[in-house]
Amino acid sequence: MIKVNPALASIVCVTLACSVVSSCNNSGGEKATGVADTALSDAKRIDSLTSQKKKDIDFKFATLEANLPSPFDVVNDLYNYKAAFKKELLNPTGNAEKYVTAYKKETNFGVYGVDLAYINFYGQNQEMLSYYSTIQKLAQDLNLASVFDVYAERFKANSNNHDSVVAIVDNVFTATDAFLNKNDKYLVASHVIAGSIIEVNYLSLNLLKDIKRTPDNDKFFVKVFNENLALYHLINLFEKYTDKDSQALLAAMKDYRKSYDEVIKSAADLTPDNIDKAVKLINTLRNKLI
Repeated sequence: MIKVNPALASIVCVTLACSVVSSCNNSGGEKATGVADTALSDAKRIDSLTSQKKKDIDFKFATLEANLPSPFDVVNDLYNYKAAFKKELLNPTGNAEKYVTAYKKETNFGVYGVDLAYINFYGQNQEMLSYYSTIQKLAQDLNLASVFDVYAERFKANSNNHDSVVAIVDNVFTATDAFLNKNDKYLVASHVIAGSIIEVNYLSLNLLKDIKRTPDNDKFFVKVFNENLALYHLINLFEKYTDKDSQALLAAMKDYRKSYDEVIKSAADLTPDNIDKAVKLINTLRNKLI
């Protein structure tokens, strides 16, 4: 049974309780008339889910968690270093109705969760309610409503109080952890965390373009570089999965890492020109999700 530590729980519960560039046309992809596969269990979507494979996945989860930045910390840094709020960077809530398969719902559950955290820190209350409702619907589709609904009313009642929202999120950590442990949600958790990590990198790099590097904010540039390293461990985890969606995302992440590493090898390489190149790369990867 998978053991989910606070780092992973924080990613998922940000998506549950608080937490690009343009609307994705998705032409030729999923169709609303298709049959959703959200009822499929992880075991049916993962070939040969043996005891050894479970142990391997558990180990790779632990490694990923140990190297995972908290979305709250990253978004808080963006806010503290005066990065502007840019609505156009968010994944439009209208895209959610296009997500028919379990994979699309799971990864964008992670994407929308990070967007909601970003919205919350910047006090965009009207946007927050819209994104909250979208995430709530995805939670229902993914059979996560039992965890989500416990805190839904408290979230709505306290959505204008930042400290209260953080406290609610803190409480949902344990509930999310228990849910994932009880239900062995290997693939669901992996897809959610992938969406979250990619969205964190996407927002950070896009917002970093407008921040002039100084001795006072140099630590933030280092943090952005280090958060991208989580993709190495995410790739290592996804190599254990054999379903077509995970394999396709794995290939896309590997392509991104290869190109990114050719441009940025250390935090010192986060120059304006290189950031522009990195933004184009992360935009391409993120567009495959949304």
